[in-house]
Amino acid sequence: MSSEEMNHGHSGHETEYEHEDLGTRAVFAFMIGLAIFGVVIYFIIVGMYTFLDNYERSKMATASPLITSRGAISRVVTQADMDRDFKDNGAPMLEINERGQMRDFLMNQENQLHSYGWVDEKAGVAHIPIERAMELTVQRGLPVYSPANAEAGAKAENKGSAKAAAAMRQIASP
Repeated sequence: MSSEEMNHGHSGHETEYEHEDLGTRAVFAFMIGLAIFGVVIYFIIVGMYTFLDNYERSKMATASPLITSRGAISRVVTQADMDRDFKDNGAPMLEINERGQMRDFLMNQENQLHSYGWVDEKAGVAHIPIERAMELTVQRGLPVYSPANAEAGAKAENKGSAKAAAAMRQIASP
């Protein structure tokens, strides 16, 4: 065999590099073209959305012919808008201060658990502090139902709330 056949057709040449590599000028030109194309697409999309928004506003009909439009449609809704529009329709409102409202709710419950007061004065129903209620339950025991007690309870209810107020005063005094 000849030496040319052993070198695979390369007669006498050593290893060389590829002479047709991609140049840096072409890479930078592509990147600049891509950036310009991105900016053009951005302006096309902004223009399209502006056109569609204006078209929608021009074709939008009011809910009733008796209602006049207030100008531009506002997409920002404030709490004052909600209070003005939905105050009297009976719909539940969203909470705007969840932590403060929950704190107030819990404080009202705590105050009711640790104070004396009327639940229904006409019916003679009162609330007492929970510690006093536990003491009275230990002293008197739990009530037991019997038909005789039910009749006596019904008669006592008919006598009026004066005795209930006196009983509340008696329970309230330690």
